[in-house]
Amino acid sequence: MEIRQLRTVLAIAETGSLTKAAELLHVVQPALSRQLKQLEDELGTPLFERNRLGMVLTVPGRRFVDQVRVSLKGLNEARADIGAAKSDLLGTVSIGMLPGLATALAGSLVMTLQQQYPNLRVRIATGFSDFLQEGLEGGKLDICLMGDYLQSELLQTTPAYTEPIYVLGLPGSGLSEDAPMTLEAVSRMPMVVPEARSLRNVIDRACTILGVNLNLVAESDSTAVLLDLVERGVGYTILPVIPIMTMLADKRIEGAPIISPTLQRTVIIGTAVLNRNPRIVSALHTELIRLLEPYVRQFEHVGVRWLAD
Repeated sequence: MEIRQLRTVLAIAETGSLTKAAELLHVVQPALSRQLKQLEDELGTPLFERNRLGMVLTVPGRRFVDQVRVSLKGLNEARADIGAAKSDLLGTVSIGMLPGLATALAGSLVMTLQQQYPNLRVRIATGFSDFLQEGLEGGKLDICLMGDYLQSELLQTTPAYTEPIYVLGLPGSGLSEDAPMTLEAVSRMPMVVPEARSLRNVIDRACTILGVNLNLVAESDSTAVLLDLVERGVGYTILPVIPIMTMLADKRIEGAPIISPTLQRTVIIGTAVLNRNPRIVSALHTELIRLLEPYVRQFEHVGVRWLAD
């Protein structure tokens, strides 16, 4: 049994397809099929059923995948521990961040890494959570700070913090941090909202449960565009509180937390089970938590909660 075979099983379990798993692992499909067959022969049981939906785990397959995830996690940690005694970190690391967090933290993170690991090259990518998750699973990113994500056998996640989601409007609109608004009341306001990405999914799920629809005026995948539309008086928007704290403090906009149901976003630190730089990723994980905690805790007065203790 080889590590590459274990990675193969995880990739097939997540994608449900030999073709997609081969693309994910950058391996030709026949080689992937051979690895799977060899492993199934060794175990003496099929791990997948082939049907019209693709590759579906058998009962023994599900148990095996659960154990593989634990084993690979332990292996990565062991590699990191052994590597810690060796020479300085080398190579290139790709870090993904939500745009608001990148603005706040990327500079400090890069400077810290440059001081501690001068031979490490850092690449920062920004985007919404679906883009970041795709980058992790596809091997383009090593570690990410991202929001709502799809459960995946290919990811390891550490919850970092939760933050309230606010409705935002022009000064004089009557919104106040001390006067939460119900989602039903928000649904009657003209809204400019994020397009169908992770934050929008949180909003849409809550609306579905409540049985209301937002009064949509415009949509955009850019936070800057949404806030510009608010400042022009086009409508209200819905965003997490931390990225808009400066605008609230400068009184460029007004905001109120949304309740009934309470809307909040959880930001997580995500890494790939299949990552090939465990020592670098382990060091980055520690450094991200160290930098992120004091930054996040300064917003506890508006309901932000630190989770990564």
